[in-house]
Formats: sequence, C-alpha cells, structure tokens
Amino acid sequence: MRVMGGDRDVALMRRVAAGDDAAMAELVRSWQEPVLSFICRFLGCGKEDALDLSQEAFLRVWRQRRRWRPTAQFSTWLFTIVSNLCRNHRRTMSRRPELVPIAGGGSDDTMPDPPAPPSASPYHCAEASQTAASIRTAVADLPELQRAALLLRRFGGLSYREIAAILDATPSAVDSLLVRARRHLSKALAQEKEIRGVQQK
Repeated sequence: MRVMGGDRDVALMRRVAAGDDAAMAELVRSWQEPVLSFICRFLGCGKEDALDLSQEAFLRVWRQRRRWRPTAQFSTWLFTIVSNLCRNHRRTMSRRPELVPIAGGGSDDTMPDPPAPPSASPYHCAEASQTAASIRTAVADLPELQRAALLLRRFGGLSYREIAAILDATPSAVDSLLVRARRHLSKALAQEKEIRGVQQK
C-alpha cells in the first residue's frame, strides 16, 4: 500500500494555491503513478487512456486550487476528483457500447505483473502472468463501489475514513465494501486455480 506524506502534500498544496507551478509539478510527480494505476484498474483501460484522464484530474486540481482547504487531506481531495472523473467516463462509455473495454483488458503498464524469480521456469512465469490477468478481470467485475473502495485503499493508501469521504459513505460501510471485494477476489482466484488444475490433468 502506498502512503504519501501528508504534511509535505499540504505544504506543496499551499504553494499551488498561491499559483506556484513548480509545486504543482512536484505533486504530479508524486501522485501520477497511484492515480494512473487507479484509473487503469477502475476502468479496465490501457495506459494511454489513463494518461488522458490523469492529466484532466491534475488540470482540475490546478483550476480548483483555491477551493482546497488545509483542513482536508490532499489525497482525499485528489482521489475525489479522480474517482468522479472515472465514474463520469464509465457512464459515458456505457452509453456508447463500442467504447466499453473488455473486462481486465488493456495494457496496464502502471501495475505490471510481479517479476518471476530468476530461476523460475517458463511454466511458472506463464502461471504468474495468468494469475495477474485473473486478478485484473476479477477487479473489473466488482460492483463499482467495491472496486472504488478496493482501489482507493490499494493505490491511494487511503484510510477507511478518507475512502468514506470520497464515496459519501461511512467507515463501517467502507469496511463492508472491502470485505465483500476481497471475498469476491479470493473466490475468483480459487475458481481460476481449480480450472487450471483440471486443465493440467
């Protein structure tokens, strides 16, 4: 889980609010990777599409910089913008079926498959890649709120309270969403492993 420096973000955002574009560039460098990973996973899209949306998110941060208040966590504010953009984009795609990506599709360069050990056989490398693909598909199949909660926790490193603020829910509701999401992923991976075992017999 990636956890960003809250005090540092607040200091940078104070400078951004005053119009400091160098501070804005530093915030983008710090947060672009988790934002890209969230978008790729939430929408099931490739890096190119995710880059467009991430740029729009950071552009909105800049345009709305005077609305930010030091009492708010920057990460919460940022991912509220990002998640709203993703939801709007998904609704737009749902109205245009030809644009809806295949679940788990797209090349996710921001979250590559974990590297196999140097001694791993080609079979084990392929197995690791299949598992990663299964995880992507299972995440894409999650209901929207479960997927958002899981990805905000995983890529934003946000607390339950911060996720609740973004999703307009309670921390206990977020806990329930995460439990159900993880249960779904565990079940999907168990089924995938079972199918793979049958195919190998």
